[in-house]
Amino acid sequence: MKIPRLVVVTDLGQFRAARLETTPRGTPRLEWLEEVRLEAYPNRVVDKVTDLAGRHASPSQKHWGAPMADAHNLKLETRRRIVKGIVKRITKLMKAHPDLPLWLAAPAEINHLVLEGLPTALRTRVEASLARDLVKAPQRELLAAFPRLRES
Repeated sequence: MKIPRLVVVTDLGQFRAARLETTPRGTPRLEWLEEVRLEAYPNRVVDKVTDLAGRHASPSQKHWGAPMADAHNLKLETRRRIVKGIVKRITKLMKAHPDLPLWLAAPAEINHLVLEGLPTALRTRVEASLARDLVKAPQRELLAAFPRLRES
């Protein structure tokens, strides 16, 4: 029987983790451990950003070119927080299963960030990392995407 593995597929909206095992007949089987919808903030923009702390008033005629509020880099900050949450979930999962190697599939825009965020001791357990969004892929397509499945 082949060695079981952890399989994590994620993007900025969803996180799915499974344990990959082979049946006695040698067919792969995924046992889903965790499926979570990721949200860093509430959905309304007014809940995300407010100018109450700075008490910025609307510009007067004298300062007409002044901005109404501070410059916010909301998309970047939201992405950074979601990636940080993904790294925490993977770390927790890998510590719960210390003997299993990891296969990771994440979109190219966050794949390298997730790998860099993992502690060095856990990063060595990553066997395969795909820069693809396979969150909504069916099980057959997901398993076919990892080339090491056919080799081992």
